[in-house]
Amino acid sequence: METDGKFQPHPLMDRVDDEKDQFEVKHYDVRCCCDVLCCHTKELTLRNDELYYRTWCTLFNCGEEKQYPYGELAGVGEAKQCCCCPAINPGFEHEGDTPFMLGFCGDQQITTEIVEELKKRTRVRGDIGQMKRTEEIKENMSVLLAKMSRLEANMAAIMKHLKIAPPTENQQQMQ
Repeated sequence: METDGKFQPHPLMDRVDDEKDQFEVKHYDVRCCCDVLCCHTKELTLRNDELYYRTWCTLFNCGEEKQYPYGELAGVGEAKQCCCCPAINPGFEHEGDTPFMLGFCGDQQITTEIVEELKKRTRVRGDIGQMKRTEEIKENMSVLLAKMSRLEANMAAIMKHLKIAPPTENQQQMQ
């Protein structure tokens, strides 16, 4: 998006995809002390269905925005940087990003909060969540097939009562 000849990041919209398993949208500033000194911002936004990551350098008016569906995150957890400082490994696959260390030598409380929230969302929206939804779909399909069988039986009974011959295979294929 461009305004006055300068690139501006796209506005972030907090969207909701479905009514089940809703998560509150949470925003986190994941800058370390070096980022603050260099006028660099790093933000994580945990949306309902994806992690949104934005990095921005105000000095050079440049940066990038990325979205990661929770199912694509691998190895979410706490890490250590600079030997002992708590950091967040957000689990970006095939990314060169190092874990996020918050503030000066990490903030253990916020780090733990973000990691727990990411793990919760990847469980529900990631592979395990997909498997649960697949099982639900399978159950719904079984119910639907049973209803279709009853409908076919009722239709056959009605046609027999009205003395209407059932359609032949050729007639069914034409429709």
